[in-house]
Amino acid sequence: MNTFQSPVIRTASTPARQVEGEGILRMILLALALVMPLATMAYLKIQETRLGYEMSDIRARIKQEEELNRRLMLERSRFQRDEVVQSFANENGMQPRRQSHLIHRRFTVADQLSAKNKPVASFE
Repeated sequence: MNTFQSPVIRTASTPARQVEGEGILRMILLALALVMPLATMAYLKIQETRLGYEMSDIRARIKQEEELNRRLMLERSRFQRDEVVQSFANENGMQPRRQSHLIHRRFTVADQLSAKNKPVASFE
């Protein structure tokens, strides 16, 4: 009888261990089910922060490019205005001042009177 009881005890203890193993497995799955959404939210928050930094860098670069473009347009308009002033001065026989070879913004009184009589169209 001892030999017969021994397999019965083994078969009885094996299902008990399987049930215990299923409980541990279920607890692990429950922990994973709770952790996965939290991990996904943390990952998405990290990506959002990284994207925010990259967007601020891009905005700063765009602002810098716009400032450079504005400066170039201003310089171009100044150059065009200087060219118009110089051509007007050359057409009317005006003499440049002694300080420079171009007539920028300073004219003599006679030149100012002449300019009032013959206005120049500005190219903006």
